[in-house]
Amino acid sequence: MSLTDLLLIGWNQLRAHALRSLLTLLGMLIGVGAVVGIVSISEGMRRFVIGEFGKIGGDNLIMVRPMMWVERHGRWIQNTHYEPLTLDDMERISALSNRFAAVLPVLAGGAELRHQKATYSAQIEATLPSYTSAFQWDVERGRFLDERDLQRWRSVCVLGTEAAEKLFGADSPLGQEVKMNGQRFTVIGTMEEKKLFEDDWGNRVLVPLSTAQLRLFGRRELQGLFVLTEKPEDVPASVTAIEGALKRFHGPKAEYRIDTGKGFLQQVEQIILVMKLATGGIAGISLLVGGIGIMNIMLVSVTERTREIGIRKALGAKPRHLAFQFVAEAVVLSLTGGILGVLGGVGLGRAISAVIEHYAEVPYFPSVVSMGAVGLSLGVSIAIGLFFGIYPALRAARLDPVEALRYE
Repeated sequence: MSLTDLLLIGWNQLRAHALRSLLTLLGMLIGVGAVVGIVSISEGMRRFVIGEFGKIGGDNLIMVRPMMWVERHGRWIQNTHYEPLTLDDMERISALSNRFAAVLPVLAGGAELRHQKATYSAQIEATLPSYTSAFQWDVERGRFLDERDLQRWRSVCVLGTEAAEKLFGADSPLGQEVKMNGQRFTVIGTMEEKKLFEDDWGNRVLVPLSTAQLRLFGRRELQGLFVLTEKPEDVPASVTAIEGALKRFHGPKAEYRIDTGKGFLQQVEQIILVMKLATGGIAGISLLVGGIGIMNIMLVSVTERTREIGIRKALGAKPRHLAFQFVAEAVVLSLTGGILGVLGGVGLGRAISAVIEHYAEVPYFPSVVSMGAVGLSLGVSIAIGLFFGIYPALRAARLDPVEALRYE
């Protein structure tokens, strides 16, 4: 008897007891569906995080910060060798390599903006002209900061969408003046709408670094540096070069924290992997329950078909033929549940994706079903059918034909 014949017999047995078969494969359907749904949402979350983080450099990003507080023996204490970063450090680091796409300062703070009777609390960022290309944030109206603004310490600013709307409403802000902590600034442009991990950048106001240091913050120290490399593979060597340079500039005892975009993404992927394993393990319990259900229904089937087994043995059927038949029936049952589970899991993933997009107000949250996940789910389904179908099959194969024919 060929494999096709065995599978057809199994399919016919499934159809002959449709309701019982459907109830039996519900465990497989739920288990496989949960696994596929979880994997699709987890993969979608991974791609969403990578896509969002890519807007500010992704794998190319290096973040450098001075350590004001350090951990010693399980306690955080003030760093006695604290050395702040300055504009000189930024220029020295920029000169380290021609593989840097941009080196940008981190210098920000809150400020109260006023225009006529309107007021708005904004986040002020002191920056350079390369800011827009580095962080993929384009100007919507007017222009961005240029080198002349920095060299001449011009009191100009570029507004985020929310700041422009709150201060000027439907009017054009270009050429208008705003007071920023009592200082007058001329608006030269507005930025496009931008969100990153649901953080709306519309409350940001961008000003020239030189002007901010002189008129707004009154200090030369920087809070940190953003370094963007040309390629992700340039990051390790760049980190080593930056560490060495800072030690030369500020002495061996100065401590700085250097983080990379790749390191952040690896942490995210590790968290998502743990989530996959934990939730997948819970969903796997449904697969175990489904397998036990399959074994139970196959034992019932052996009992119901005892006379049929006896007749087939009397006609010359060998034990292995009977064993293969019942194993094939179990595999057909589990594989059908697996296929329905995959379809259900795809639907579940898309439904959860739609709910996230609606309630989290993100423009796009993908649900990604890989062929690997589908293949693994169907493979597990077949394995469960084989595992839990072997015992009932062996029991059927070992029945004594005389005793089987006497069974009522």
